[in-house]
Amino acid sequence: MNPIIVANWKMNPQTLKGAFELTKAVRKGVRSANANVVLCPPYVFIPQLLAAKNMEIGAQNCSWQEQGPLTGEVSPRQLKDLGCSYVILGHSERKKELGETLAMVQRKVAAALTAKLRVILCVESVAELRTLKKKVRSFKNVAVVYEPSFAISTQGGRRVAPRHIAAMVSRLKKVAGRNVPVLYGGSVDAKSMRDIMTKGNVQGALVGAASLKAKEFIALVKNAL
Repeated sequence: MNPIIVANWKMNPQTLKGAFELTKAVRKGVRSANANVVLCPPYVFIPQLLAAKNMEIGAQNCSWQEQGPLTGEVSPRQLKDLGCSYVILGHSERKKELGETLAMVQRKVAAALTAKLRVILCVESVAELRTLKKKVRSFKNVAVVYEPSFAISTQGGRRVAPRHIAAMVSRLKKVAGRNVPVLYGGSVDAKSMRDIMTKGNVQGALVGAASLKAKEFIALVKNAL
């Protein structure tokens, strides 16, 4: 299985020009890499980046409803219709800053899978995954991300030892299924990526800050191979 490397741009960059430039540089740098590289920009850039046909594009979130009176929300069906392949769900920042609950995440995952999107599902513990699995029985098109909140750069950025990551991967796979990819979503950069892949036994990474620097991200992708 090729590693899955997902770039979570969050609310960056600030201009469409910047988004195009970053996408162009990354595309050129990873063109020959045997990895599934997915860029997840802010909603406002998704149509333009998809139209350019440069990279595989995903979204950072979606609603749990197909349509309806939910001001400011975007449905998974709308994302699929645009051409998105992936969506990130359950990110710790949404839980912490926006009050997103596991019940909400459950409904979003179910809606996204129904719309034929591949889900990048963030969890911090086996208990969280077990709760989600009760409502989402098939993880066929799901990649689970082990995302310890204390390791995210915006929330402390503490390093996690690869042996601890490997132990969590093993436990998460027992719940999600042996064939479900498990990615790492703590602070990851080009320097740490190789050890995390080989000693952490993950199948890829969800990358935040490092994905906004083209050279760093390209090096990270290559170190994941």
